[in-house]
Amino acid sequence: MKTRRLIYISIFAILTAIGARIAVPLPLVPFTLQTMFCMLAGLLLGARYGAASQAFYMFMGLLGVPVFTGGGGLSSVFMPSFGYVIGFIACAWITGTITKKISDTGRAPRTRDYLAASLAGVGGVYIFGLLHLYIIVNFWMPGNGMPLMKVLSIGFFSTIGGDIIKAFLSSAIALRIRRTSVFSGI
Repeated sequence: MKTRRLIYISIFAILTAIGARIAVPLPLVPFTLQTMFCMLAGLLLGARYGAASQAFYMFMGLLGVPVFTGGGGLSSVFMPSFGYVIGFIACAWITGTITKKISDTGRAPRTRDYLAASLAGVGGVYIFGLLHLYIIVNFWMPGNGMPLMKVLSIGFFSTIGGDIIKAFLSSAIALRIRRTSVFSGI
């Protein structure tokens, strides 16, 4: 793999870790800037390298580097929000795949194209995040569990508005960056 690609993968893994520190604390699942960096990774690096950046982020956290919102280590798998970390990989992959399909048509991508790709990627984050959240609160954590609507309230309804705004911002940022030659040849 080219050195330049490794650098870009590392940069987006680090940006995702920084995004974990910019958080609004909410019950069980904090609202962070991580999803914005996942979307940007897919938009700018493509599916393969964008997903690699998020897998590298997850790997660092599982090794014990405190990059997750709740720290790091193998025990992070049992945090209610860990499914979203898995979803970051899916987000970058989905966003990058859709972006490539748009580019393959031969026309210049527009903000709305990137927005559609970003929103689809965010959907991937929520699929993994909500599934993991439901399993953890109902089968791992002590207590009486949590009905599906409560899980959706905590893990989706409380954050989706912000994620839509982050998708729009990511799309606008990626479009401006794509007009430069910074990420050409990736």
